[in-house]
Amino acid sequence: MINISSRQLRIFIAAAKHKNFTRAAEEIHISPPAISMQMKEIESLVNAKLFFKEGRKLTLTSAGEYFLNYARHILQTLNETERVISQLKGDQIEIIKVGIISTAQYFLPQVLKQFRQKHPQYKFILEVRNRDQLIELLRDGNIDVAIMGLVPKEINTKAYSLANHPHVFIASPSHPLSIIKRIKPAQLGNFELITRERGSGTRAHMETFLNDYDIEPQIIMEMSSNESIKQAVIADLGISFVSRHTLASELKNKELKILDVIDTPINRKWHVVTLHPTALNRSVELLKDYIINQTQTILNKLVS
Repeated sequence: MINISSRQLRIFIAAAKHKNFTRAAEEIHISPPAISMQMKEIESLVNAKLFFKEGRKLTLTSAGEYFLNYARHILQTLNETERVISQLKGDQIEIIKVGIISTAQYFLPQVLKQFRQKHPQYKFILEVRNRDQLIELLRDGNIDVAIMGLVPKEINTKAYSLANHPHVFIASPSHPLSIIKRIKPAQLGNFELITRERGSGTRAHMETFLNDYDIEPQIIMEMSSNESIKQAVIADLGISFVSRHTLASELKNKELKILDVIDTPINRKWHVVTLHPTALNRSVELLKDYIINQTQTILNKLVS
């Protein structure tokens, strides 16, 4: 039997993720030489070479790829075991780790508030990240459930559809496009565009739409914050593409206008996502069902 610690598994997973001992050391909060020493010990324990090293860059060997999958599974199992034992001990407060894409922050806190009113024994750790980052957190067992649009194909998950998630092009009321009816998609290529960063679901939806119409966008600015994007559009720096659910306040105050672009809104789905195949513990199952049942009602208020 391999005598390896959970800490060593975390070190290996960090090294595999960053493919660099220095960045792995920053994540684990130990020195790079300590990472190097631990990796040598891990390879000795499993009796296999786990990395090829070219300069500072690491590449997983075939054995390393297999070991990475099992290391993640072991840590996920340990996390679940800790949770179950806590429940059996009758601990009064239980923490559920929830990850959301930034557009979900406009409705999910309301869902969580209502959930806690019914189940005050639960508390939450809430991670607001882009889609790629959420996939990584979910894969590594650092969150229990994720709220996102595009369902991950990179990892084995179980996804439950929540509600429609429309996306629209927006401009300031003074922008030339704001007064045009039935805007042809090709016209968008004539104007400067402010976008979300690569790795976000919104950016992926926008790029799919533009590619479908063979449009070369004039991207002048990338931002990781929906609020910053909206402020830039209000300032008339350009047009943008955002989730309709982020616009309630700005539309009410007539600070922004949804552009009447043909074939928009682009309707996708919100999803609640968990790792699969893994039996959900009763707490995560309870939260997942509540999110599914309550989300549409709250979203309806955002677009009414």
